[in-house]
Amino acid sequence: MYQYLKKLLTKRIIFFQKRIDEVYLKRSSRQYMKSLIRKRNLPKLTTEEVKQAKSYYKTKGYKLSNTYWHRYYKAMNGEFHKDYVPFDIFKSIISPRLNQQRQYPALLDKNMLYNIFKDFKQPIHVVQNINGFYYVNNQIVDVTDAIKACNSNSNHFIIKPTVGSGQGRMVNAFTVKDSMTSYKNLSLLELFKLYHKDFIVQEFLEQSDLLNSLNPSSVNTLRVVSYLNKEGVHILASVLRIGKPGNSTDNFSTGGIFCGVLEDGQLKDKGFNPKGTQFTKTSTGIILKDCKIPNYDKVQEMTKSMHFKVPYFKIISWDIAINKSNMPVLIEYNTYKQGIDLQMASGPLFGKFADEILDMGLKPY
Repeated sequence: MYQYLKKLLTKRIIFFQKRIDEVYLKRSSRQYMKSLIRKRNLPKLTTEEVKQAKSYYKTKGYKLSNTYWHRYYKAMNGEFHKDYVPFDIFKSIISPRLNQQRQYPALLDKNMLYNIFKDFKQPIHVVQNINGFYYVNNQIVDVTDAIKACNSNSNHFIIKPTVGSGQGRMVNAFTVKDSMTSYKNLSLLELFKLYHKDFIVQEFLEQSDLLNSLNPSSVNTLRVVSYLNKEGVHILASVLRIGKPGNSTDNFSTGGIFCGVLEDGQLKDKGFNPKGTQFTKTSTGIILKDCKIPNYDKVQEMTKSMHFKVPYFKIISWDIAINKSNMPVLIEYNTYKQGIDLQMASGPLFGKFADEILDMGLKPY
């Protein structure tokens, strides 16, 4: 009897904690979007559009208490869709039920990609720091040997956190000469201390000539969102992220561009930046609609094969580069901090799977 009551109490505590988290996530995300709309003075939706959006979600079992995200996306791309997925619903309801209850911390460490996805192309790792331990060639070493590894390899690197990072934060490119880096003139030891622990140093990836022509200062990557159900893995959305001129990252939050990708790898005719500016060509003069991602069919095949490796997560956002040989290379995968702003370039996120995904969001934990 005692064990039964204890188990019941534990379940109730977990349930109420999740409900509290849900309310907090909804409130914080709504406040952010409301502030952004006010700051940019984005145009309102029509009365009919508001009615359509709320009616759509009501038929799916959800109360759409605001249309902030519908308003935001329409302001960005000029298109209204009643089935845009609001971030507050995705973050507080959909993601926890499809992904977060299975968020094992070790699986979120980007250092683990080399173990989980060892059969797929990835950037060459030079130094890994996992929970404070330095690794070189999959062996624990001291910091002196970690420094030597950077001095003896290619002198052009990327360093980034592997736990709790997002939106390109602390992702930096640097070169090395005699243990001194080009990043703020720090020594390698000082750079390692800056990142403290849980980070990785990789050789800088030489990208496809086509993608390099779009913006040569950044590695321009595909963000591919996949969905796993009993029938297999399906591609929900795909966009190309093009970096802002001079930036070393291609993240949308740092001024990059989202451009939707069609099923055959052809780019759509428009790209969008965070300010809502639309682009038909890049800063280098390349017309977007004239570009086609090399070997895009292999990108799709790779994404589907990788998703099967981690069935704990039903929706995954993958970052994939195209290397100098025009082959796909896994950069990282995202199961928690999945930015769904890409809907402005790709359209409503769930597409034909909206009914079943939204239905799963209503299931109990």
